[in-house]
Amino acid sequence: MEEYLESIAAATPTPGGGSVAALCGALSAALSRMVANLAIGKEGYESVQAEMKELDSQAKQLQRRLLALADEDAKAYDAVIAAMRLPKKTDVERDDRVRAMQRAYEGATNVPLETMQACSDALAIALVAAQRGNRSAIADAGVAALIAEAGLRAAALNVRINLAALRDNSLRARVEERLEAILRDADKVGHDVMALVEGRM
Repeated sequence: MEEYLESIAAATPTPGGGSVAALCGALSAALSRMVANLAIGKEGYESVQAEMKELDSQAKQLQRRLLALADEDAKAYDAVIAAMRLPKKTDVERDDRVRAMQRAYEGATNVPLETMQACSDALAIALVAAQRGNRSAIADAGVAALIAEAGLRAAALNVRINLAALRDNSLRARVEERLEAILRDADKVGHDVMALVEGRM
C-alpha cells in the first residue's frame, strides 16, 4: 500500500485521480463483502444466506473490475501524453497528431465513465449490504457507500476534464447524458443507504 501511495505522490501524471477513484470503488466493494461475510453462517441471518453469498460473489467481481480500471485509467492518460508528444512540424504531422489526440482523449473519457458506472454498482451493493448484512457492521456499510460515491464523483471530474478536449459534439452529448444519469441514480441510492445506516445506529 505504501508503494502504491508513493507512486501516486511521485511527480508523474499517472497514476492520478482517476486511478484513485477506481480504488475507492474497489475498497467499497471489499467493505460490502465484509458486511455480507459477517452474516454468512451466523445465527439470525438464516434467511439471507444465499443472498449474502451472491452479494459477495458479485462484489468480488466488481472489486476486480475496479482494480483493472485503476490500471486502465493510467494507461489511457499515458496515451494522451504520448499523442501530445507526436511531431507537429508539417501539416501532415499536425493532422496525425490531432487525430491521435482525439482518439486518446476519447479513451481517457471512456475509462473514468466506466469507473463511474462501476462505483455506482458498488454503491448499489452497499445498499444491499446495509439492508441484509450483519447489523453490527452497519457503519462499515455506510463507509462502503460513502467511498463508492466519492470514487464516482472523482471519476466524474476526470470525465469532464477530458470531455472538454473532444471535438465530436454528438459524442460529447452522449457522454454528458450518461454522466448525468449515473449521478442522478447515485444521489438517490446514496441518500437511501445513509438514511438506513443512520436509522440503525
